[in-house]
Amino acid sequence: MMDRSHAASSSGGALTRKAKIESSGGGDRLSKLTDHALGHVLSFLPAEEAARAAMLSSRWRHVFAAVHTVSLVEPEGPIRSYDDDNVCHTPEFQPSADPNAPPSYNSIVSAAIMARQRRRGAVPLRALRVAVESYRSRDSLTVDQWVSYAVQQGAAAEEGLDLDLHLQCRSSTCEKSPDWWSRRSMEEYLATWVIFSCAHLRSLSLSCCQLSPPSTVTLPSLVTLLLSRVSDPGSEVERLVAGCPRLADLTLEACRAVTALSIVGGARLRRLALRCCHNLTAVAVDSSELQAFEYRGAMPDSSFLTMHGGSTRIAYCKFDICGGESMMNLWQLMQLFVNAKHLHLESSHLSSGINWGVPIGFPSFWSLLHLEMRGCLPDDDTGGAAIAAVSTVLELAPNLETLSLAFHAQEHDSGGRPDYMYLSEEVALEAHHLSYNPHSALATPPTSAAMIPCLRNKVREMNLVHYQGGTAQRVLAKFLLSNAPVIDRLWCEFAEGPMWTQTQLMREMKGWLINKSAETHFA
Repeated sequence: MMDRSHAASSSGGALTRKAKIESSGGGDRLSKLTDHALGHVLSFLPAEEAARAAMLSSRWRHVFAAVHTVSLVEPEGPIRSYDDDNVCHTPEFQPSADPNAPPSYNSIVSAAIMARQRRRGAVPLRALRVAVESYRSRDSLTVDQWVSYAVQQGAAAEEGLDLDLHLQCRSSTCEKSPDWWSRRSMEEYLATWVIFSCAHLRSLSLSCCQLSPPSTVTLPSLVTLLLSRVSDPGSEVERLVAGCPRLADLTLEACRAVTALSIVGGARLRRLALRCCHNLTAVAVDSSELQAFEYRGAMPDSSFLTMHGGSTRIAYCKFDICGGESMMNLWQLMQLFVNAKHLHLESSHLSSGINWGVPIGFPSFWSLLHLEMRGCLPDDDTGGAAIAAVSTVLELAPNLETLSLAFHAQEHDSGGRPDYMYLSEEVALEAHHLSYNPHSALATPPTSAAMIPCLRNKVREMNLVHYQGGTAQRVLAKFLLSNAPVIDRLWCEFAEGPMWTQTQLMREMKGWLINKSAETHFA
């Protein structure tokens, strides 16, 4: 049995050790920070994780009130199978309610907001970002309360307010996607007018909403605006933009009612992104300060885009053609962006006919330094079409320094059925695995590569993303690597698969490299 003197000695030793740790700078340094500093650190975490800090100790109990950014994303549910969708849910066979089911996500968002309200002296709110899986019209009052709280709290923030409401956070933004068919009757949130007169609002992102803005919109501080699946016509969007004199970044996604858009005579955008607005046929924009342009959708007509102010400032350009259409007619529109430094081309198939239809006398991309191409290159492709597509663009980019290729997973044949989204988890993941066949014979790359100036003299970096090792992908990689002698950096991200397969592919690619001292990174 320990006597009192020994216990006192042990206690004294423990205190001495603690004092030594504290004097040497060890111990719990975070808890010594001010609430303001701790709140700033926790603001970079999701709100659920930031709130858990209150359980660490009494010191952290009220720190959540010092968090200036509240970010909440509803967790993703389990992958549904086709059988789940065919279960008969008649009134007699309705599944019973789960008594242990977690609270609705709306109540979690409201609780997070109330946690800040209960604490006096809470720091001004800089950002409220909420993404929920499904919105119902009965939730409108609750969402109005979130917005009103954010607008009220953000008024005191020197940095301004960021408001992000995604009310159908995982539904597809493209009506050509099979997932869209199950979401086409989504309920919309009618945006509260409080939003359109918020003088300190700097960034606004709204999804699955109806704007119906008032006749006068006053958003003097708004710099960034994203509208996704709003049901308003182009005239309403233009009225909103007209009330944003400082707007620099505009993104429209799946706005089906927008058929024409004119951003002229007001805001001078630095970035414009148009994604899956499939009924949009004409766009006019003041491009005097435009630096980046993004387009995703069906193949546009040559008259689709009118730029007032030229395109000399545009450094980044992205075209993503969805729906499996050929990119052959894209060249007419690409003539507007010959001064770009970074060009991103994406389609369902890596080639997609871009090597056809190049107009006679098409100007070269003299300023282009980085070319990025994305698309599917399936096993049954010989690789010849992809080589022709990549070569066509390379020949027009004499000063290119970086080439990036990203390979999409091979799509399954849905047969046009809208229930394509209901795949088993095994089938959905199989398309992302390695498909390497060590016995397949690789076709000899054409000798025309020796005539591509940038490949022979300029390209120093090559990036391959989601490389599955199929025959067509290997033919393309061999063609590029074996004809690029000045490459000094190769980066490759493999698809999921056995380590021995990745090792074989890595050795193969290193063998194709002409510059054996090049820096290589395989992930």
